[in-house]
Amino acid sequence: MERRTIGAALVCAALAGAAGVGLPSCSSDRSGSSSDDVSDKTRFMMGTYVTIHVRGPAESAIPAIEAALDRMEEIDRKFNVTNPESPLHAFNHDGTPVTDEEILAVVDEAMKMTGLTDGAFDATISPLIELWGFYDETPALPEHQKIESCMERIGHEHVVLLDGVLRKTKEGVGIDLGGIAKGYAVEEGAEVLRGLGLTEALIDAGGDIYALGSRGGEPWKVGVRSPRGEELLGYIEVEDMAVMGSGDYERFFIHEGRRYHHIFDPRTGYPAEGLSGITVLSSEPMTADAWATALFVMGPEEGLRAAEEMPDLEVIMVTTSGEVLHTSGMGNELRAPPENQ
Repeated sequence: MERRTIGAALVCAALAGAAGVGLPSCSSDRSGSSSDDVSDKTRFMMGTYVTIHVRGPAESAIPAIEAALDRMEEIDRKFNVTNPESPLHAFNHDGTPVTDEEILAVVDEAMKMTGLTDGAFDATISPLIELWGFYDETPALPEHQKIESCMERIGHEHVVLLDGVLRKTKEGVGIDLGGIAKGYAVEEGAEVLRGLGLTEALIDAGGDIYALGSRGGEPWKVGVRSPRGEELLGYIEVEDMAVMGSGDYERFFIHEGRRYHHIFDPRTGYPAEGLSGITVLSSEPMTADAWATALFVMGPEEGLRAAEEMPDLEVIMVTTSGEVLHTSGMGNELRAPPENQ
């Protein structure tokens, strides 16, 4: 365990400018080629802007980007619990069993994460998110008694995945795969690009990154910035690597001077405490996404110990007091920010 102090939390942002380092645009759909033949397009999905950068001739890059974005949008529609056409919406509201193989595969991975994290990651968190008002963007602090009552419906033991069917065993139980589904979508987007023969690309899903291959023989640069401001704290160079983050800065509200955010501890019913931000590196986007949530819930000490024991996992954490912790494998990977950024 290594420690140093920076008075800010961490969040990822792709550095993919033509001059070596520069923040990409996250506005409306667009395409084009830079001086080193990088094409990109942006769409809004999963509650954020998703941009895919591809290095190569535009005539092959643009259709591939469109195909990857189409696949990611398909996943977003299917896994969005607020979408009335989603099987998860039907499961949560009507108790309709889930038989969709793709959803079941991700649920299975989520259940494995619950076991690995002793309940810090639990996909049955949906009733808590609804109670706190984060689904309809009107979050507020519930009465403690209501939280206690809601906790009776939280726990993986209330759902059963057997013979290709997901069922609930208790009324009012709901599934939310938000802590793992974005990583799955990014993973699938990258598979589309690979299947179309592309070997150099970067997917940026609102700061959750996957770097496919390199950029002209050089690593892709992924920036680390403060969620309380726009300045860069540094950057990481990556190839064939996911860089996923979680933090108390994404969705939150302030009540009586205290910050309440959307990352809940399934064991308490309240937002997780101890960390302001976390960045997780892994070769698998879905793995990185799930661990980013789980380790944030675990908190600094427990989370860092768990991360050190996991293969193919490196982590940077920032506590609520501004202390930065990271796994031993990170070493000096966080490099100084470039000048004039």
